[in-house]
Parts: sequence; C-alpha cells; structure tokens
Amino acid sequence: MIAFESKAVINPTAFKEVLLVGGVESATIRVADKGLVLVLRIAGEDRILGQYRGGPRYFRSLDGAVSLLIQHGIYQLEADVKGWKPKTLTKKGGELLSGISIEP
Repeated sequence: MIAFESKAVINPTAFKEVLLVGGVESATIRVADKGLVLVLRIAGEDRILGQYRGGPRYFRSLDGAVSLLIQHGIYQLEADVKGWKPKTLTKKGGELLSGISIEP
C-alpha cells in the first residue's frame, strides 16, 4: 500500500505539460487505499497523477490505468499490485474465489 502527501500529487494539466517536454522518466502502477494509482517519476521524484478537482486519481483496474498511459504516449511501465484484489477475481463480499491466492 502506498502513502503520499498532497504535494506529491500532480494535476492532469501539469502532467500534460511535463509530457510535452519529455519529463516523465518512468510510470508505475501501485496499490493505494482506494484503488490503483499511477506513480510518475519526474525530475527524480515520485508524483501521483491527480484529478482536475484535486486529490489523487484512483483506478479500479489495470486496464484503465494502462489505457491512460498509452493515450499519452507512455508504453513502458511497471506494476506493483501486491495486496490488490481485482474485481474479476472476487465475489460480491470481497473474498477471493476458491483456489485463487492474492499473494505470489
């Protein structure tokens, strides 16, 4: 699980400006308390992609996070999803289906 401060959040407008100058060094998908977040390495610091209205942007699926990166020309990424429960592998009660382990 990742913890972050509000100053570590980069709004979408600033993200697009950084992209224009080639400033995104890497992108990683990580687990946060409310879902998945995109962690962008910019100028040697980790920044969390935010929303226009403030706060971090949470994703419910890897597909959503990866799609956003591809739409912005980022085709290489890392993913650290330890502890995340994909909705397609869980029952309504939030428990994993039988025979599936969340840990490698």
